[in-house]
Amino acid sequence: MWKLALATSGALAMSACASQTSELPEDSVIKGVGWVGAVVSDLDKTTALYEDAIDLKQVDDTAITGNKAFDQLAGREGVEAQTRMMRSVNMQLRFMSFANPSAKAQATSPIEVFGPGIMHVCYQVDQETQTYQKFLAGGATHLGKKEMQQLNPSNPVYYSYSRDFDGLIAEIEHVDIAQLNLPKPPKNQRRIRHVALATPDVDRLTEFYAALLGQPEFRRFGQWPFLRMEGEKSDAVSGLDNGVGEAAWFQIRNLELEIFQFHSHPTEVPGTPRPLDAPGYNMIVLDVSNLEEARTLFEQAGGTIETGPTAMDGGEIIFGRDPDGNLIGLQVAPTDALVSSRNFRNNGIE
Repeated sequence: MWKLALATSGALAMSACASQTSELPEDSVIKGVGWVGAVVSDLDKTTALYEDAIDLKQVDDTAITGNKAFDQLAGREGVEAQTRMMRSVNMQLRFMSFANPSAKAQATSPIEVFGPGIMHVCYQVDQETQTYQKFLAGGATHLGKKEMQQLNPSNPVYYSYSRDFDGLIAEIEHVDIAQLNLPKPPKNQRRIRHVALATPDVDRLTEFYAALLGQPEFRRFGQWPFLRMEGEKSDAVSGLDNGVGEAAWFQIRNLELEIFQFHSHPTEVPGTPRPLDAPGYNMIVLDVSNLEEARTLFEQAGGTIETGPTAMDGGEIIFGRDPDGNLIGLQVAPTDALVSSRNFRNNGIE
């Protein structure tokens, strides 16, 4: 999409170009991100919002039944979910609506800006699309100020955080393409830029993902206490008071993974995992070339495997948890399968 510098505070800028973020090794067993899962209450309502505002395209409508892994993760037999795969130019979301969600799931609160767990998905778009305004008009609510914020006056990028009607947080970045003076316009007006994890310990979690992804060098900013990601404009985006944090980024071929620690609003990891069927983002599924090799790599990095191989989407999947307890799927499927990350090229940039 666009190669530009984005600001993290009013005065400090960092590079956000995918080509300047560490890349997966060519021989990595992990090939990219297949999809991110999210639990919603009404598939039709959610589909309409994300089609209209974000321009995600529905590519599949599938029921999950008799899935031993889902039964094990949910802690009961007979779990059923209708799912709808929604695709962008570089990645896809899988919205899930569970039949008879557990009482614990129904009582679970939406994830806060500071987590724990998968706190948001970020959409980077051409300002002319008016994506943020469409998202609000479709029923979402802003978390900070309603007006989008330009964090760095030298960069034509405007930010917002908002929740949809199920509590899913979206970060939307509007880019004023005209101000970039590009030699040719971008091929795509929208892409999914990253999925973000909130953690109580950014050092521990980046150590895990650096080992899992084979990326010992990765982009990082705001190391505590020497550099601080903070400021009134940042608060106006997040809706937090006096927010202070630091972040790191890994490029998992077709999607960035953002890891964020809020020092001002400490993230507490719950003693038991968030219910599989609770509203909100519930999993990140990695596309792998070999299931057993991926399992070994995941465990050697410090993760815990939760399920055995289960048939799913024309391939097989196992689930594990990272050191914070985030649910990570390792899925092997044909390279032309719907769930394969290899359907996408170059992170949606070209």
